[in-house]
Amino acid sequence: MPAHPVLADSYARDEAVWDALWENRSIGRIAIAVHPDTERRNLAKELAADLLHEPEVLPAGWTERWRDALLDSLAGLMAGMQLPGDWYPALNVPRFVHGQSQGTCDLFGAEVELQPDGLFFVHPLPPDPAIIDAIEPQPLESSIYWGAVEWIRYARAGTGGQFPFRNPVMTSPFDTANYLLGTTVLLEWVYTEPATLKALLEKITDVEIQMIAALKEASGNSLQGDAVSCMRGGFCFCSECRSLVSRQIYDEFEAPYLRRLGESIGPFAIHSCGSWERTISSAIDDPNFRAMNGQIRENDLAELCDLAQGRISFSIGPSRDLDERYTWPDITDFYEHILQTVPPTQPIEISISEADIPLWNKVCQKLDAEHSSLRA
Repeated sequence: MPAHPVLADSYARDEAVWDALWENRSIGRIAIAVHPDTERRNLAKELAADLLHEPEVLPAGWTERWRDALLDSLAGLMAGMQLPGDWYPALNVPRFVHGQSQGTCDLFGAEVELQPDGLFFVHPLPPDPAIIDAIEPQPLESSIYWGAVEWIRYARAGTGGQFPFRNPVMTSPFDTANYLLGTTVLLEWVYTEPATLKALLEKITDVEIQMIAALKEASGNSLQGDAVSCMRGGFCFCSECRSLVSRQIYDEFEAPYLRRLGESIGPFAIHSCGSWERTISSAIDDPNFRAMNGQIRENDLAELCDLAQGRISFSIGPSRDLDERYTWPDITDFYEHILQTVPPTQPIEISISEADIPLWNKVCQKLDAEHSSLRA
């Protein structure tokens, strides 16, 4: 139970939902996370400012952006608490403090460059197996990504340890190797240099286990997945390259390292913008693999539900990465598709905007699915 009383009602009302979805148990309806609109978030900033007490000792890399990001996350949390639904309230770690998911790559000798648009680019390492075999990861504290640990410590101190955190975005070992080698070399080495690639994946996995332990300690062991909205209990990884490879390659070069991560850090979820059909059966075999988050036009939702048989939870959104002609005609069609396709035995969550609450309820009523409607 969190320290701040504003969270008490949510925990009393929703924690059974959070735990059921994380344990792959259906709640008999679709779980909904409602995102507050800009006006509500702005109104909540005054509440957020009252909660923040600047620590006496600030991290070496601190700037006013750190405080602004914390205030913005606090305002989002306070605003979200005013809305119906099943959302798990937690603070978000801003990506600029840790170099996004690319931030750990400097630990392996790669240059991580900040771009003019605020994103980060990894300059791939030389495609020489001897150089890759010789890599010795640097101390965690030397990485850009260590900024996430420092920011969580700062945010926890500034809020009196009253709130949980969502983990900073982090790629899985195979996806981190994709940054370090580049996609062409990564996929070539699956066939030509498998031993070197697997040795690199082992080193990446070791580093991620250590970094996650540091993040958990910084948060007071209150770290939750960043890609899921209505679940609590674990960490999330971006596993995007699964959509590029066969089931056989996934089983050899991604699944074993995700399994190692789960055995070390506990249950986890993944985010992937691509298709999941080829790899979902493998995911189900991993007892710590609890949930998959991503987008639906890249997948056949009915097939996913049939393959999963309720043994893994889904976190679904409308597609953002496809050309407009391939996406949903409008959000109503997306909502209807979800309600008509997902069987009651499948644990699932979706996110909607505050402005769409009346529309969601209207669609539920139209489809005789009022058990999934949102009430004040």
